[in-house]
Amino acid sequence: MEFGCTIERHDDRVVIVPEGDIDAESAGALRQILRQAVDTPGFTHLEVDLHQVAFLDSTGLGVFVAARKAAQARGLTFRLRDFGPMVRMLLQVTNLEETLTGEPATNV
Repeated sequence: MEFGCTIERHDDRVVIVPEGDIDAESAGALRQILRQAVDTPGFTHLEVDLHQVAFLDSTGLGVFVAARKAAQARGLTFRLRDFGPMVRMLLQVTNLEETLTGEPATNV
């Protein structure tokens, strides 16, 4: 599935909604979108809504870890949300579920 992305603004929240696969091929585009979002003033929460993501690999996961670090450096919150079981399993296996979702980790 071809990668695309929508950006939504809701008061003090920016929501990035990627669509398709997040892998080595699409990671650069997603990284750039997240960097631009982090550098945009006027909001305090950055969320990535993954309900339209069909696949996520370790390259994409690395993009999210870097985005979280950059967001925190600017005083922003960062979290992944609305993801399917495949993404949840990847987050659990890598012990990043709580770090990237802001919610307590669940058991695999």
